[in-house]
Amino acid sequence: MNAPSANNNNGPSPGTQKPPRVPRVSRRGFLTAAAAATAGGVAGIVGGQAVEKRYRAPAGPFFGPRSHCPWIESAGIEDTPPLAWLRGDHTADVIIVGGGYTGLSTALHLAESFPKRRIVLLEGARIGYGASGRNDGLVLPFINGAEAIVHDLVEAERIDEARKVYEATSAGVKMIEDLSKTRGVNCEWEPVANLIGATTPNQEALLEGIHQMYAALELESTWLSEKELRRRVDVAGYRGAIAVPNSGMINPAKLATGLLALVRAAGVEVHEDSPVVDIAPGTTVSARTPRGAVRAPVLVLATNAYTPHLGFLRDRIAPIHSFSIATAPLTDTQIAALSWHGRQPFFDAKNFFDLFRLTADNRIVLSGGDAFYYYGGAAIDGEGHHDYGRLERTFRRLFPTLGDVPITHRWVGHVGTTLDTVPTIGAIGAEENILFAGGYTGHGVPVAILAGRLLRDLIAGEPLDRVYDFVLNRKPPRIPGEPFTSAGWGLAKRYMRWADAQ
Repeated sequence: MNAPSANNNNGPSPGTQKPPRVPRVSRRGFLTAAAAATAGGVAGIVGGQAVEKRYRAPAGPFFGPRSHCPWIESAGIEDTPPLAWLRGDHTADVIIVGGGYTGLSTALHLAESFPKRRIVLLEGARIGYGASGRNDGLVLPFINGAEAIVHDLVEAERIDEARKVYEATSAGVKMIEDLSKTRGVNCEWEPVANLIGATTPNQEALLEGIHQMYAALELESTWLSEKELRRRVDVAGYRGAIAVPNSGMINPAKLATGLLALVRAAGVEVHEDSPVVDIAPGTTVSARTPRGAVRAPVLVLATNAYTPHLGFLRDRIAPIHSFSIATAPLTDTQIAALSWHGRQPFFDAKNFFDLFRLTADNRIVLSGGDAFYYYGGAAIDGEGHHDYGRLERTFRRLFPTLGDVPITHRWVGHVGTTLDTVPTIGAIGAEENILFAGGYTGHGVPVAILAGRLLRDLIAGEPLDRVYDFVLNRKPPRIPGEPFTSAGWGLAKRYMRWADAQ
């Protein structure tokens, strides 16, 4: 592929030429895009979310007693005493269910805007123990779905509007940077360009479209030839890559624990080991745990992939599993031998993508491959899962010189996805006082932080910028229910494996 510009960085000067035509392609063609064609094509589009009289969660933990995750270990989440569980009956102004990024960000924004309100946050396990502590820690611009909007605006030569959409839907990146630099959250923030690689000509075309879109917005992105890529990180099998601007990486579990400290300092009541087992909608919403209950005019479901397990949004959000491994720390000599001087994280443009990055202590974390859906949306702990073996084989193929480096950690995360990969944020119920956000589809680090601010605005009755209309109270393609969901998922995965080879 030829780079769109001579210096690989600069877009057209304003008013001097028409912006380049940008292929209408998605930055990450997740598996669920094919699932939408399979399951959504059969079932059509869901109508308004029906609210049952009561919602009951299944008993028991979703994961085992230990995460085997280096992020959670480094943050000390499993080795510190839990916060007190909810006991007795209480009233509050807002109940937040879920102690991940969405719940913590919502709690922080509400508490700092309304310091006299009583806010109660209920976490079923430990703060940051779910996907917020288990993800890869990549901080990327855009909410899924916003790129298509920007593309259309660029095609229409409405560049100022396109920049506004980019800035608004990428605001979570700046929010995380501010948490690190100005709020004292030690989340190991590294502002570094993410690399996206191509293995086929079709993937090169996809990346060229992304590169041209950034150029039209006058944002720096760099096309790297195969030779230039291997100077950045020496991995074989890629035809080239682009470096995505305005991105970075973090320790995800430390972002969660840092947010927890801010939330508690702001006066929010946080209860761990307090799984919500029953939610009763109404003018006043009631949430019951095994040892207590709390009532409030407003409840926020900040549970993403766990939301269907509570009985909500079963036909909108599908819970899938993603597996990861991590190595022992590399020596400086080993990193230098890989030419990995810039520490840029890397993932490719395949649907079954490989993703790898360095941690602060120089471990390699590797994720990707299959997205596993289990019948009925069941959650498993994944111990001994065969995907760990596939990940290790991929690691040895990508980094043959590290054959003697042991794999020290293997863990699973629970990911919430919609069938079209675009998140959904809004309110449900006759009273519209049960708010939710989810379906981040693997892009949740900055989006969940931003969602907390948007949920605060919805609760406060403040108007949201129209740029977010594409996620508010949207109706994703309907998840049809079993056995169609499992069958469709299997067919979609076969198709996506074929597409990856084209």
